[in-house]
Amino acid sequence: MQSTRLPGKILLPLPLWGDKPMLLWIVEALKAAPYPADIFIATATNTENDVLEKFCTTHEINCFRGDKDDVLSRFTAILKQEDYDIAVRLTADNPIVDTDILNETISYHKAQQNDYTNTETLPIGMNFEVIRPEALLGLEARELTKADKEHVTLFFKNSKWYKKGTYTPQLNDVLSELRLTVDYASDLLVASSLMAFYQKSNDIKGLQLVEKVYHECPYLFEANKTNVQKKQFSGTKEELTYAIKILKQLELDRSAAILRKYEKENSI
Repeated sequence: MQSTRLPGKILLPLPLWGDKPMLLWIVEALKAAPYPADIFIATATNTENDVLEKFCTTHEINCFRGDKDDVLSRFTAILKQEDYDIAVRLTADNPIVDTDILNETISYHKAQQNDYTNTETLPIGMNFEVIRPEALLGLEARELTKADKEHVTLFFKNSKWYKKGTYTPQLNDVLSELRLTVDYASDLLVASSLMAFYQKSNDIKGLQLVEKVYHECPYLFEANKTNVQKKQFSGTKEELTYAIKILKQLELDRSAAILRKYEKENSI
């Protein structure tokens, strides 16, 4: 509830002026998925989140409240409650959930016997993370940074000690570049439009919904195309590559060329 760019965003209605909060869209999608699962909202103990706990009580959703900055500790505390075989991490500002692809990702994760599996190629805000609970609980014995504790799976991404895999659904490259997470007001307008279309059609969802809307209204996704996505980087090279990409999106080509030249000359 403390988002700096869009405060209270996860309980804002989609579509706008509707009666279903963003968070409820996510939970209802997961409840309709073909596999049994316990769903938890893992939030912080700050008083600003009291309204979120009340929301969970009203809609009969498990709510766990823990440390504000150590988000990882919330996950480990939940996993200690039951003998879970799979942990899936989703974020509450990503309202478009494709449970068919999630099911495929879980199957891939189990078949590969991975500690950590993520997805790529999906639009920004539709990717998943699947983790072996024992691996996640084992992080308590590691020397973790503040960033590792805040971003939950960052240690897996930067470590060579785990069996990791990436599931890559095949789809149009244009769709992969779309932005469907909600950080800015323009993101909210895009998500609102998608949900309004869903309510009108009520027969397609997930990636199919995105494809349909893109086919009929490709200009819609221009609204948030240049928004900057927060990321955690494994090193300077990765961050520099991302900076060059953003500069090119903003048509700051000369600045991008300077960074590209610096990158090449310094072999970062």
